[in-house]
Amino acid sequence: MIEVRSEPTVERDPEGGWTLVLWMGRPFDYGTPFRDALRELAEVLSRETPASVELPKHQIGEDFVRGTLRIGEEALGVYYEYSLGYLTLSSDREYALHDVARRLRPIVKLRT
Repeated sequence: MIEVRSEPTVERDPEGGWTLVLWMGRPFDYGTPFRDALRELAEVLSRETPASVELPKHQIGEDFVRGTLRIGEEALGVYYEYSLGYLTLSSDREYALHDVARRLRPIVKLRT
């Protein structure tokens, strides 16, 4: 289960394309499990289409981390930031992100 502070949303990225935003933790909470959430995300997505996550090697105190989530032939940008407590997936294709959000709905839990 991936816990979030608000409903995941697909938004236009000011730099171009689209982002799926998951607000997962409090600012500067280095205990926010971004890497675990991405692995779980890939596992769930793999039920329909092979998926994998590519991230740089973990570093103590890491922040502003970029990687890739591959879903079949689709490559989504991954970015997470402990400073603000959020994880984003990005694509030029809005539909791809709405599809990911739909497929993740069963494992996303809104923290109350």
